[in-house]
Amino acid sequence: MTAERRVLGMKPETLFQVFKYTIYTLIFGNLVYFVREEYIAATVRFPDGVGFGMLIDAFSQSTDSFAWLVLLLTFELETYIIPDEKLKGPVKWTLNLIAGVCYVLITQALLGYISHMNEVMNFIPYAEGTACAAVGSVSSLALDLYEFADLTAQNCGSIDSSSLFYHEGYNALTDGNNLYFLEELAVLDVVNASTWLLIVLVLWIDIFLQLRGELTEKLYKWNGALKAVLYLTLIACCVYWGWLGDLVGFLDSLWWILAFFFIEMNLFKWHESTPAEDDLVTESGDAA
Repeated sequence: MTAERRVLGMKPETLFQVFKYTIYTLIFGNLVYFVREEYIAATVRFPDGVGFGMLIDAFSQSTDSFAWLVLLLTFELETYIIPDEKLKGPVKWTLNLIAGVCYVLITQALLGYISHMNEVMNFIPYAEGTACAAVGSVSSLALDLYEFADLTAQNCGSIDSSSLFYHEGYNALTDGNNLYFLEELAVLDVVNASTWLLIVLVLWIDIFLQLRGELTEKLYKWNGALKAVLYLTLIACCVYWGWLGDLVGFLDSLWWILAFFFIEMNLFKWHESTPAEDDLVTESGDAA
């Protein structure tokens, strides 16, 4: 009798599930980090307070991450946890409703990224002297997209006063090198969020057709080719975050790519175990 293969004392399938849910947990940790980061930055970005209509703009990263995490869990339920025979009626409609709310929030978050990108582009050359001379009249230094520091006599020399830029809305200074870095990150956020939106649209089509038994091999392969291009775009964004030195952006992007790799694996196994209608028709014709 052949001994069952184990890795680290666990069955390969169990190890795979542990790894998968560890990645999901890391994504939740990033969500907590983003909430804290944007909460602190909101005092500079919105000095008059964050009104209800500005919540998603102020917390675009947090809203995006929360909606994506909930959507990820609905995909996990649909493609792995809930059996096909139970994935209908109230259960299916509830998941569709939750996913629909997530799509709205994700779209709103994308608009928030676009708005934030436009804000970053509003820095203008500062010609009123050095950063140290601006202490007292300018309140902040823009360090990152969502990170600001009070401008003081102790840190005013940390930026290059020969190429200063000023943002009136933030009442913040930065230098030319950092502004270029901020602009790259802002554009990267928009490209990344837009690509993810396209991926879930294709994935939703896959799941919809799979539940109807209409996800043929041809359609599955075409959708797979399209998603491959989109995932390559996400990988390029991830690598670029790493190259820019944005560790948080790099790791967050990596966790999400891995998470949706698991969803794609779930879908692949689900599709392989459930032949589409035209496949069944072909098999019946061959048998006749």
